[in-house]
Amino acid sequence: MDVIPERANMEYINPKYIYPDAKVTVRRYGRKSRYYINISGTTKHSWNNNVTLTLGISQLLHNEYRPSFVEIKNRLCELINNEPFVGGALRNIGLVCPMRAGYQNLMNLTAPTEHFPYVFPFEHGRLEISLNVTDTREQMILFYVVVSFKQKLKGK
Repeated sequence: MDVIPERANMEYINPKYIYPDAKVTVRRYGRKSRYYINISGTTKHSWNNNVTLTLGISQLLHNEYRPSFVEIKNRLCELINNEPFVGGALRNIGLVCPMRAGYQNLMNLTAPTEHFPYVFPFEHGRLEISLNVTDTREQMILFYVVVSFKQKLKGK
């Protein structure tokens, strides 16, 4: 399965935790290149299991995005160290836990879905990624990435 990002949009940045210069973009580097997600911004505090990442996938139905049954919710360090797909994507770009305060530049982010064991039930969707403070559930950042899911046919 291939996850192809199309466009991204930063919805909310909490200035108490992240400077307002944070941005998320989708880019490709050549005509036959893959599409990559790039995230950059400056954090004010170090992040470890005090931050919870929630990734929800919405399905495009009748020209609107409706929540699907797919959701990943985990503490940041546990996600980076144990989860094979989202955590694997973060590990592939060199992210380690704990994340120190300062400028973060997460370049060329793609999900390692070569060994994804399931058939995905729809083709067009939107990833809603939210980072919250674990104890108080206060939202730190929220952004969306519109994606397409392409199934790879397996031969005999």
